[in-house]
Parts: sequence; C-alpha cells; structure tokens
Amino acid sequence: MKKVLFFIYMMFSFNALSQTDFSAEVIRGTDILTISVADDGLFPPFEAGELWNSLKGIERRKYIDQEGFSLECDALKNSRLEIYGSCLINLPVSSLQKIGDVLVFKLKGAKARKLNQYFIDSAYVSIQRGGVYLSSYNTRGEFYFGIREELIKKN
Repeated sequence: MKKVLFFIYMMFSFNALSQTDFSAEVIRGTDILTISVADDGLFPPFEAGELWNSLKGIERRKYIDQEGFSLECDALKNSRLEIYGSCLINLPVSSLQKIGDVLVFKLKGAKARKLNQYFIDSAYVSIQRGGVYLSSYNTRGEFYFGIREELIKKN
C-alpha cells in the first residue's frame, strides 16, 4: 500500500514540477504584442511543443511571417521522444479585436488561406489553460488567434 501511495505522490509531484514558461506583453514604444512560450523539456505538458507540432514540416525551426502574424518555433525531442520547445509570437495590437475579455486576431478568405498553408489541416492549439488559442480552419478559409487580456503584462 505504501508503494502505491508513494507512486501516486510522485505522479502529482512531477505534474507540479512541470511547467511552460509564458509571457505576453506589448513592447514599449511599439504596436507589437509579443508572446513567448517555452517548455522546460522534462515533464509535460509541452505547450510550445504542441504549437510546433501544429505546423507543417519536420524541420527543427519553423517560421511564419504572413498577414501581420509572426511565429517562430524551435523544438527538440526528449528521452521519451516527446516534443518540447520554445515559440515566439508577434502581432500588431492594432490588428486585434476585443471580444469580451479576449483579444482576437482573425482572418478570413484569401488572407486566412495564405496563413493556413503553414498549419496542418484544422489545427487547434490551446495553451495556458485555454487562455491562449490558435485555430486554423483550412477548409473554411478562417484563422483565429486569441489571448485573454489578463495574461498580457501591463507596463
């Protein structure tokens, strides 16, 4: 019984140790919202790894700079062959719409299709307990990126 309790304790301890470093702030003197997501590489969840995995291709570094949306992700595999990494996202604040407490970058039609070409079909990634999401609908020609306002550091 003690071994079972110890095993359960260790499982919860590992989850408490796992983390993804996250920061979001508007760069002073600019109109750019910059978001940084970096996995620790030891314990899941690997949120930057999930974001990297939503992009097409197998190269270690993936980069997008289209329609005002800039994303750069680097990824590696750990000893358990899980993907972890770091990503940097930049968006012009002026391109974000406020919907409730969420700031949303939204594209439709040709502009969305141009950006969606970098993502796997119907990619959806949610990080920071749903506080940030990316949704790429290739078949509908829509692209959405949203972030809860409370996650953005105020300067």
